[in-house]
Amino acid sequence: MRARQSLRSARLADPSPDSSSLDPHVSTRILAGRLWRGYLARYWPGLALALAAMAVYSGAQAGFAFSVEWIFGGLSGEEGAPSLGAVARFAPVIIIGLAVVYSASLYVSTRLTARAALSALRDMQNDMFDKMTALDFAQLRGQVAGQYMARFTNDVTVLRETLTRAAKGVRDAVTFAGLCAVMIYYDAVLFAAVIVIYALVGVFVARIGKLLRSASRKAQEQAGDLTALIGESVSGARMVKTYQIEPLERARASAAFDERLSVLLKMAYTRALNEPVIFVAGAAAIAVIIAVVAARIGAGATSFSEFAGFLTALVMLSQPGRGLGTLNAVVQEGFGAFERILSLIDAEPAVKTAPDAFDLPPGPGAIRFENVSFAYADGSKAVAGVTLDIPAGKMVALVGASGAGKSTLMNLLPRLYEPGEGRILIDGEDIAEVTLRSLRARMALVSQEAVLFNMSALENIAFGNPAASRADIIRAAENAAANDFIAQLPNAYDTPLGEGGANLSGGQRQRVALARAFLKDAPILLLDEATSALDAESEAKIQDALKRLTQGRTTLVIAHRLSTVKDADMIVVMDKGRIVETGTHDELVERQGAYARQAALQLV
Repeated sequence: MRARQSLRSARLADPSPDSSSLDPHVSTRILAGRLWRGYLARYWPGLALALAAMAVYSGAQAGFAFSVEWIFGGLSGEEGAPSLGAVARFAPVIIIGLAVVYSASLYVSTRLTARAALSALRDMQNDMFDKMTALDFAQLRGQVAGQYMARFTNDVTVLRETLTRAAKGVRDAVTFAGLCAVMIYYDAVLFAAVIVIYALVGVFVARIGKLLRSASRKAQEQAGDLTALIGESVSGARMVKTYQIEPLERARASAAFDERLSVLLKMAYTRALNEPVIFVAGAAAIAVIIAVVAARIGAGATSFSEFAGFLTALVMLSQPGRGLGTLNAVVQEGFGAFERILSLIDAEPAVKTAPDAFDLPPGPGAIRFENVSFAYADGSKAVAGVTLDIPAGKMVALVGASGAGKSTLMNLLPRLYEPGEGRILIDGEDIAEVTLRSLRARMALVSQEAVLFNMSALENIAFGNPAASRADIIRAAENAAANDFIAQLPNAYDTPLGEGGANLSGGQRQRVALARAFLKDAPILLLDEATSALDAESEAKIQDALKRLTQGRTTLVIAHRLSTVKDADMIVVMDKGRIVETGTHDELVERQGAYARQAALQLV
């Protein structure tokens, strides 16, 4: 037990997905290996065909250089060269043929690499979403939603550009190698002069890449913050307009946009150095070549037609050379995004099913909190030494001021959090030793904010039991007093409810959530301020539905309005994470303690 509690405390100390992110200085080689093994390798047949097409593409480019030598030899009348008639007859056919091979191989390689890259990104998004849904409640709350959204949108977009350019970079590398071989074939001395210049440029390009990778990580983080800010402004539009804080929101946005501009300009300025440096290197190479080739031709070491072929290869080398030069910058930006993606994929849930866990056996739903304590990652204690027995089939209400620990205690029951000390039992079984699936299958939750999705009413209710029939869903809606208004929707149960149930009123959203709980038919019911934000008419309908829902179920209720829990079998008063009073409404009023004082203010 002590070992388990220590493990729980260690996990709770650092709940954010970013806490498990990769070392920010992890090498490009390691990241590239992870990208290949984890995502691209599964598409190796298509990539192998693409590589073959790239080789054909490279061969076609080399063919152009040899064709130029052959044509110039014939035109200049060199000894052993073809006749002018042969050049006239065959040169157009050769050039057009090489162009067709070049274009076809380019299309095939581009299509195959694009399919592999986009499929790998799809797999990556699936892995991210799977991990995000597997993370526990504390970890998800440890980061703003915008940062998660940025991983799926901005980071994936940056990585997509990198994969696209990387595929082109492989093609450029194959072409570069082929053209280098052609240049060596024509004149190794001239080639040596060229390659020294490019090697010196490579050192400078690598330095640019390191700067861009660091800036890219910062840019992706800013994108997440910006997404969160815009999301807050849209979702909080009602408050923004009512309180007339548009100037404040504009100022926040303007500051964020300025900060992003600063980082993006730094990236743009750094990236802008690549092309000029490579262009100067190319000019320097040509200058050296002109000087060397004059001496070589004068000494009879090379011919004009051979130089024409060499120069054609060199000119054609500039395009893949520039591509490879700028590739490093794009790769470093992409790997900055990939690191953030991996920080989510590699995150481990702090709350998970133990290897030797067993399914929670069927039972009436008796609950026991046994000396339970819980502290958040910052060390603040939310629950301290709570011991509480909730008999099966009874309703227990948790009351107290905000921050007293009521919601935290409830969240410990389905293991949304792990207690740092103590244990929780359901029908005598420690919930840490049973599977999460079987534990949560025994519970239904109705909270203050009804969580609805932009799906049909039928699908929103069916979350309670995905295997339920349409008749079962309608019956659950009837029990929750939701059938009447759902039937009046344009397409009845097949009507989309809008984002967050925006097409419904607050009371209607809550009744859909209640229908979901009816459909689940779980023995344990968790009600977290289920009626606190409703008008009188909606509350009356929901209270009536709740009476039906709670009948025969073990029910844990959180309420600020004491009128809603007067009839509970037991009322638990909490303060600063501790239980200070327990009893029925009448018993607590007679004691003249904390509950009685609160009741005197509310129940008049």
